[in-house]
Amino acid sequence: MTITVCILTAGSGTRMGVYSSYINKALLPIGKKAVISHIISHFPTDSEFVIALGVMADQVRNYLTIAHPDTTFHFISVDNYDGQGSGPGYSLLCCRQKLERPFFFVSCDTLWRGDVLDTSTNWLGVAKVEDKESDRFCNVEVDIENHQIISFHDKVLVCGERFRAFTGLAFIKDYKIFWEGLETREMISGEHQISIGLKCLTKTRALKAFEVQWNDVGTLDNYRGVMSKYEAYDFSKTNEFLYILNGQVIKFFANETVSHERVQKTRLNPQVFPFIKRYVPQFYAYEFCPGKTLYEDNNTYIFQKLLKWLDDNLWMEKNCNEEEMFAICQSFYRDKTITRLGLFEKKYPDSNRNSKINGRPVPSIGAMMEKIPWELLYDGIPYFIHGDLQFDNILYDRITAKFLLLDWRQDFAGRLDFGDVYYDYAKLNGGLLLNYDYVKSNLFQYEEDGDEIFFDFAQRQSATLYENILHDFIKSKGHNTNKVELLVPIIYLNMSPLHHYPFDKMLYALGRQMLFRILQKLDAT
Repeated sequence: MTITVCILTAGSGTRMGVYSSYINKALLPIGKKAVISHIISHFPTDSEFVIALGVMADQVRNYLTIAHPDTTFHFISVDNYDGQGSGPGYSLLCCRQKLERPFFFVSCDTLWRGDVLDTSTNWLGVAKVEDKESDRFCNVEVDIENHQIISFHDKVLVCGERFRAFTGLAFIKDYKIFWEGLETREMISGEHQISIGLKCLTKTRALKAFEVQWNDVGTLDNYRGVMSKYEAYDFSKTNEFLYILNGQVIKFFANETVSHERVQKTRLNPQVFPFIKRYVPQFYAYEFCPGKTLYEDNNTYIFQKLLKWLDDNLWMEKNCNEEEMFAICQSFYRDKTITRLGLFEKKYPDSNRNSKINGRPVPSIGAMMEKIPWELLYDGIPYFIHGDLQFDNILYDRITAKFLLLDWRQDFAGRLDFGDVYYDYAKLNGGLLLNYDYVKSNLFQYEEDGDEIFFDFAQRQSATLYENILHDFIKSKGHNTNKVELLVPIIYLNMSPLHHYPFDKMLYALGRQMLFRILQKLDAT
């Protein structure tokens, strides 16, 4: 018998904070795998899935199409997923036509351990929660000895050993009885809850309680708590995510133009990027590639070999008149930096001030912006570039002795076909000084007390050696290392508003500190 599973993804997910503006909560990654993919993995491969769609419906449909191409999905549009009378009960009713049979029900923010696939009776997955948190859940009273559900107490405080929270995982065997109850359309706090249908099953004494090991990832705090079990520090951005499953890598971008342009860019120089085998709006996928990042596997020989490979295969000089290049660099360096600093100041309104960083006075970023020799940066050199060239985005396969570039930037001030080669130099330099793999392992520290700021981070002993090799290469091309040193702190400042606390603040402090030093150096020459 084919197993049928209904997953509700229609809700607005407002409890997910900033993420709710960009992505359906069912698609948030945990351990580089979307929540909904974790759910799907609990069921046999020949199962059929009924997906209730509402908020960001196309996003959910596109993800499942690209991530699970061999799985059978029935997509159901929920016309009311955020107004009076909406709720999981209403979403389920919209799916009824495909659920006139025994079925599993799963909320899209429910994760559990083990495969609970009993189809012999009606049951709910339940778990004990603290009494003070019980009003967040649909609670059930359980006959502990017989594992029988006696009554429902939805979204109210309950106390006592007999009460459990419904985890959002269930099997409905007597579906006709369930639908009869759900059709009454009784409301709880203005929402149509599935407990209305479940109550009918208790009347026949045919609803069991199964204890499950459960994680509710339906709130921002809960999601980040579960994420911390997989990653020491959440290095991700809020508007783009990475998934790895079924032998493929999938990238998501909230801005559909970004994913489209990234795919286009790979076609301009296919020998340095992975082949994009699937693309749908907001997502693209390529086969998981062998090799290790240069943070994982590197030495001076490999690094020198990389620079030669980049010179031969990536950095191809392009034609662009000086006036156009000047305008492009002005837009990318100065205008973008002003915008990003504005985002940071919106996030932290008191950030633009003088302070002591690691014991040394550093001027406000506003004061330093006026002293940056912007025209030096506007004098760019047009090359085809990667745009985010750091060791986490460079794979090296020792078996084939080949490099591959990942997670490329889609454009440089709107140009897909070229950018300023100094930007790639500076990105590479910045990743040598601040090792992003160590940041992901939470090997950094940030503290502040008024105008006093302290930070520190783990760094490889070989960082200076690699930096010297890079600078020697840059000089051999007749290019200016001072310009690279100036761009590195500007890059950190641009990155700062895109990340989470405290890494965002450390990036901002590090950028200010380095910018002050290079401006002093340039003044002295």
